[in-house]
Amino acid sequence: MAPTPETFQKVGAPWSPVPLEGIAESLGGAVHLAYARRPASGVVTVAAGFTAEAARTRAEVRASAVDALHLIADGGTQLRPLGGARELYLADFMPEPPDDTGGRVSGVGLLSGDRYLLPAEVVWTGERDSRVEPTLVGLVDGRPDGASGGIADLLAHDVVTRWWSHPRMPLLRVSAHLARLLPDGVVPEVTLLGLRVAAFVLPGPGFPIAVVGVSGDGTTIATAAARSAGAAVGEAFLRAIAARAQPWTTLPTADSLRRLTVWHRESDYLAHLERSAVDAEPSAVEEPARWEWTPSWADIACRRFGHEPVLVAAGAADEPVKVVCPGAAVYRTILPGTTLPCPVP
Repeated sequence: MAPTPETFQKVGAPWSPVPLEGIAESLGGAVHLAYARRPASGVVTVAAGFTAEAARTRAEVRASAVDALHLIADGGTQLRPLGGARELYLADFMPEPPDDTGGRVSGVGLLSGDRYLLPAEVVWTGERDSRVEPTLVGLVDGRPDGASGGIADLLAHDVVTRWWSHPRMPLLRVSAHLARLLPDGVVPEVTLLGLRVAAFVLPGPGFPIAVVGVSGDGTTIATAAARSAGAAVGEAFLRAIAARAQPWTTLPTADSLRRLTVWHRESDYLAHLERSAVDAEPSAVEEPARWEWTPSWADIACRRFGHEPVLVAAGAADEPVKVVCPGAAVYRTILPGTTLPCPVP
């Protein structure tokens, strides 16, 4: 079972507006874990980074975003009336949706700047009286341009969710190249601790998507999209490490059950990924050539989903908290009814 934050070694004092309760070193200092608990929601947020500062910053931003989403759901955030805003419905986000509850959250289009009213069920997180499965996909948890990270998260989960249902192309196995893809010192520490890392890359529409499993007394699997294979693998690896330390009781029920299934069916999941993969050529993990102009994440998402991504902000300072987008395969009413449910939400 995943450890609770109380098992982390606490060093130093809280340092930010978010009550950052502890930080621990994992993998001999090659990876750092930080966790935060917001008083409004009580949710424990765990984040990993290759430096202590990166882990702390992510824990702070992620905790603030989760807290803001809970306030929206509980009516603690006053939403501005938006004259002329375009209203979106659950039918815009998922096939065969349940009836809309009528709750609406305001957002702004990241390409057009247009205002939207969104169904609250695709925005908030945590347990609510709704038949829509809550999701943290698209949560803003980085700086300085967290919205781009939220869009990349949407794209990664969309591609992997669709691939898991219909694996029409093989994954590229990059486990043999981890020493090149992860920072110095990480791979030796993984080996010393008896952990195993299986890493794969799925070519996306103009960007690579990584799927990384960290196993050893249970498995966690995570995905990430980035401009390069190295960045995508590194991000997915950090997410998988953080997932190992996240108390499952702090997650929505559907996500907790998914992680429990993956944790206990370690061999089934890893065998499925290995059977679906072919060894990658060394060139597949090289840094991409730098072009004078590359499309933004918002442009990529709009082309893929047929709709611009929408940013939800909260608080007096309009801090960005989550990106949503109609057409992304991350909004659903129930868990997929397959033998092995997709390991990522």
